[in-house]
Amino acid sequence: MDGSRTCVVLMLGYPAMGKRTVGAELAALLDGVLVDNALINRPLLELFRWDGVAPLPPEIWERVVPIRQAVLGTIEDLAPATNSYVFTDVLLDDAAGGEEYAQIRGLAGRRGSVFLAVVLDCDIDVEVSRIANPDRIALRKGADPEGYRRYRQTTRLFAPPATEAITLDTTNTPPPVNAERILAALRDRGFRG
Repeated sequence: MDGSRTCVVLMLGYPAMGKRTVGAELAALLDGVLVDNALINRPLLELFRWDGVAPLPPEIWERVVPIRQAVLGTIEDLAPATNSYVFTDVLLDDAAGGEEYAQIRGLAGRRGSVFLAVVLDCDIDVEVSRIANPDRIALRKGADPEGYRRYRQTTRLFAPPATEAITLDTTNTPPPVNAERILAALRDRGFRG
């Protein structure tokens, strides 16, 4: 197999699993671009000066869709073909979650990039302890530990096909180690970058 010099990685999991942290380590290894879900959501959340706890109008998430589409379209139509991308997201187990997954997988295919979904898991108490991190608050990410405990216990996330995904635990594994594991999985799938 000839392989590809670029890849698209989609980091999935509940909030505070370490998607952005591991994703940043991976993007550095790839000399790639991190497209954290906060990059897409933050322009709207800044308008509310969101503290990560106060309720937001549910309609705000519909308004995020055109921003996401603009980012994906820019990557496809204008960004250098030599770039690799690491996306982070929380996708619900519903039609919209499946559609968003398919959009990113399709983007990888049209770019000729190796695609890999990475599902992160973490002990719930460790996850909850990470929620109120000042770094998350600065990025306008959720900051309500007990609210996110309930969210994890009551919300089912999208599960990618097993052939397209790996699962990693971030409870005790340092982000650089998990980033190296992802890179190894990409190479197993033909990534030559």
